Amino acid sequence: MTPVGRLTLCALVLFGATALSSATGDSRFPPALSINPFAGSEPYQDCINAIAKKPDDAFEMALAWRDHGGGIPAERCAALALISLDQPGEAASRLDALAQRQDAGSAGLRASLLGQAGNAWLLASQPENAEEAFSAALKLTSQDSELWVDRARARAARADWANAESDLTVAIGLDRAKPETFVLRASARNAQGNKEGYKSDIESALAIDPKFADALVERGAIKAAAGDAAGARADWLQVLVNAPDSPAADAVRTQIEALEVHDR
Repeated sequence: MTPVGRLTLCALVLFGATALSSATGDSRFPPALSINPFAGSEPYQDCINAIAKKPDDAFEMALAWRDHGGGIPAERCAALALISLDQPGEAASRLDALAQRQDAGSAGLRASLLGQAGNAWLLASQPENAEEAFSAALKLTSQDSELWVDRARARAARADWANAESDLTVAIGLDRAKPETFVLRASARNAQGNKEGYKSDIESALAIDPKFADALVERGAIKAAAGDAAGARADWLQVLVNAPDSPAADAVRTQIEALEVHDR
């Protein structure tokens, strides 16, 4: 496998940082009958916003809110603050425990808690616990494509590529509009030696978004392996133009330099 291909395999495992970030804004909680330590009328969202500014203060405020009747929303925000304080394992344990409580709310809310727990477990380098959390979430809501992607990442972290591919296939069946899911499945297929499936998924990703950086990285690698140095360079230069500050750009700079050395 090329260095570029290995980068995408890493992305399959670590992609959850984005998923975790997007999930923290969940505001479907019912209004809490509590003393609100935050200035606004939506204390949970205010607490989430505070994490982005100063997580240690947000953690303390969340605990104060919890102690004055904030309930699950307050404890959830405290757990999420711990992730920003570089304590993902503790955060994951708390989120898992919250999802088991009788007052955790609807099935959707419990699935969201478990999804965040799974992502925190991944950040804590505990993929077995992550897979268990995602599996529990999927039992509550099997139509959430992001949860299928999440469990695929946990399985990829354990090099369980066949089951990671299976989960990504389900995710694609639920939502075919995301090029990143095709790139992730391409990586799982590539890891199993399925070169045709790998190439097909990269082309599917680029059919959705012709400028999608991770897919251009991989198509460039495919072209380079086939001896098409000019085509590879063209794809990789697109990455530098469209996403110059991305990890994908960092990867292709090395590859372009290698091509230039080879051409001399």
